[in-house]
Amino acid sequence: MTTRLTTTTNAAVFTITMHPPEGKPPTLDPDVITALDQVLAEIEARANELNAVVLQSASPKFFCAGANVKVLETIGRDSIGPWVERGHRLMNRLEALPVPVVARVEGYAMGGGLELAMACDLIFASANAKFAQSETKLGFVTGWGGSYRLVRRVGLARAKELIFSGRLFAADEAVRLGVADWQGTPEALGRQLDEFLRALAGNSRVAVREMKQILASCLRTRLEENAAIEADASLRCLTEGDAAERLRNFLQKKSAPR
Repeated sequence: MTTRLTTTTNAAVFTITMHPPEGKPPTLDPDVITALDQVLAEIEARANELNAVVLQSASPKFFCAGANVKVLETIGRDSIGPWVERGHRLMNRLEALPVPVVARVEGYAMGGGLELAMACDLIFASANAKFAQSETKLGFVTGWGGSYRLVRRVGLARAKELIFSGRLFAADEAVRLGVADWQGTPEALGRQLDEFLRALAGNSRVAVREMKQILASCLRTRLEENAAIEADASLRCLTEGDAAERLRNFLQKKSAPR
């Protein structure tokens, strides 16, 4: 049996839920990767009507344990390269979605499961969440961009410590280190996520989309290049978005007698 996916859309929020076999954690295998690719294609086609994407697990004990062990048992010299490349393509596609993506993490996010969460824009964690970049314990290296994304979240030295040791760390430490962006009780997690999604819904979809692209570019461009990037994005906000209308409404409210 394999992990299956379900999707729902409510109030312009597209939710992807991973359902593991009974008694097992969600894992990633070729079938699950294919299913995720199909879901991401649907999101890309519907991006203009969406405010956000939430990625979560149906299991309160596991977010995702990474690659399915049965897949790892079959990996050989000829198949390891394509397997790594396929995972990279999936994570890169998830990261590049033109809407904000939030990983709602409850329970364990280990190995490829942490890589999956880090490909999202934000990680909101339950206090019971546990994280590990644990590939070295199985004799492997990070295969789906974990080295790249973990360094950018916590810095090179801390990424070395977490990856070399492969140790498990709790949600509160994850937030202190910068791996996760928020943590709290399961009840508070739901409230925090809802509050963030409500704030997002009040903003311009075009502006948020453009800001996601601008922020991503900041990791590879110089400050001198930022002016042209922001100028182009500002033009799209005026021509494709509702910036003019929002500004007009703001000025009217400001000038209205009180």
